[in-house]
Amino acid sequence: MKKVVFSARQDHEIIASVIKKLKQNPDIEVSFHDPTKNFFNLSRMPKSISQANFIIVKVRNECSIDLLHYAKTHQIPTLHSVDTVLMCKNKISLDYALRRIFKIYPQIKKKILLPNSWNNNLADLSKFKKWALPKLPIVIKSHYQHDKYNRFNFLVKKVDDIGIFCEKYKEFLYYDVYIQKFIECDGFERKVYVIGDKVFGIIRENPIYIFLRDKPSKIDVDKIKRKEFKISEEIREFARILSKELNLKIFGFDLIKLTDKNRFYLIDLNDFPGFRGIKNIENTLSSYLVEYLRNL
Repeated sequence: MKKVVFSARQDHEIIASVIKKLKQNPDIEVSFHDPTKNFFNLSRMPKSISQANFIIVKVRNECSIDLLHYAKTHQIPTLHSVDTVLMCKNKISLDYALRRIFKIYPQIKKKILLPNSWNNNLADLSKFKKWALPKLPIVIKSHYQHDKYNRFNFLVKKVDDIGIFCEKYKEFLYYDVYIQKFIECDGFERKVYVIGDKVFGIIRENPIYIFLRDKPSKIDVDKIKRKEFKISEEIREFARILSKELNLKIFGFDLIKLTDKNRFYLIDLNDFPGFRGIKNIENTLSSYLVEYLRNL
């Protein structure tokens, strides 16, 4: 009997379905942990965690990171290590890791590129505007990506847009931000999902292009229509490289396609994505986890 802790938000329908399927397996005892509701007595962890054989974390807040630290300290195996998750959570450290991969696998650049990127701070607004002017257009992104309540992608096409950003996200003006060069694309995002050796593709409208066209006050990305797209051998090989070099078993990454060339830019990566839009993904994910646990 394998004792498993699954840490994720309770309202994530795909995860809820996966947990339900795992509980149907007689060889697995699953304990659910909601990192937004279930916190710890640090001097006496519950037995469901302290005696676990395996911990799966879909990170949403610091409580999940705390759980991974606990697992590392007490040598409890985890789907992804705390070091891997912290790297993926921090866009700057992830950028460093990705650039290293592109350097040691130069063949990737035949089909996939990384946008130019920077980290900076808007505390001195005049200084930032002077720095940004020759680099426009740019996209300002939150330094950390796992907290959906403190996450943003903001397009800056002209210097005046920086003032709009400062008004909308004034609480972030004294924190470092991650910045990418804005790449003109065909208006769509290709979201690639990886579960072990299986690779899936979803295509949807790029939220930035929706904003440029319709100017909505808010965009709920979960409601953007999605459809599956065929994964090319180049993207499949790229997924294998990322899995190996970043020590990721379940992950996703976003590609945008240049308007006039059959080449892509990698603009984001997530260590445990939502997997929305893929048929029967619950079965694939639960089957992979059962097999993984069997081989522990």
